[in-house]
Amino acid sequence: MDGKLRLGVSTAAFFPLSLQDTFDILAQQPWNGVELMPQSPQECFPEFAETLFELSDGRFEFCGIHFPQILAPFLYNPYPSAFEFGQQICRGLGELAGALKCTTIVIHGPWENMSRGSFLDATLANLRLLCDTAIRHDVIIALENTPGSPMGSSPETMIAFAKQIDRPNLSYTFDVTHTYQMQQDPMFYLRDLPSIAHVHASDFDLETNQRHTPPGQGSVDWPAIIGALWDRGFAGNFILELLPETMKPDPVIALQDCTALLNPLFERWHNEPET
Repeated sequence: MDGKLRLGVSTAAFFPLSLQDTFDILAQQPWNGVELMPQSPQECFPEFAETLFELSDGRFEFCGIHFPQILAPFLYNPYPSAFEFGQQICRGLGELAGALKCTTIVIHGPWENMSRGSFLDATLANLRLLCDTAIRHDVIIALENTPGSPMGSSPETMIAFAKQIDRPNLSYTFDVTHTYQMQQDPMFYLRDLPSIAHVHASDFDLETNQRHTPPGQGSVDWPAIIGALWDRGFAGNFILELLPETMKPDPVIALQDCTALLNPLFERWHNEPET
């Protein structure tokens, strides 16, 4: 990591729109960072970088890749041909991140039913390969706190899983909504994780349990969250990770409202002298 704070948006929020339509929407809001969520195997290899550069036309900085959720079972699968495909995807994503000059690749730990035995062995082998490929491009692999994964259920389980992976470029993603889904205090992660390379920012409505809502439309104390990131010296990717249904009726306005809410907090961050 180069110590630079990057503000951006995940392409996952626009599924199933094409990338061209997604980029045209993103161009109408002020944050130029992009976290790519690949949606097919073809989008997981370095050759796809040329397409991304052509579609984005120099408007954005690709700061991160999220391991594609649609292909996540192959990250944990020990069946020989499935495992080989998982290895191909891990090598491809590591090289794609390098071609795009990303700083992070976000991963989830395995689900409960794929977290033991040969499933765990396959997961560790794949994640070590992903780390080993990515480190050649100074890319960090960032494990996310995730409901449904015993390896992402707390700072302690995340740290323990990172020790099993045992790679120097393994860090963490802090997802704000997920802490609320798991009925946890987000400050536990901001206090206890030894490093944070990536943040997934979205709100959570405690009254309706609506997740991944735009900041300002839920119960999250954003000044406290951003203040805690500042206090720990965070320098990484701060990414809006929303859902298509939470940005209705107009995703452009939703994103503009988010950034208008958060920008003053980051401006205060930049203007405040370090102690």
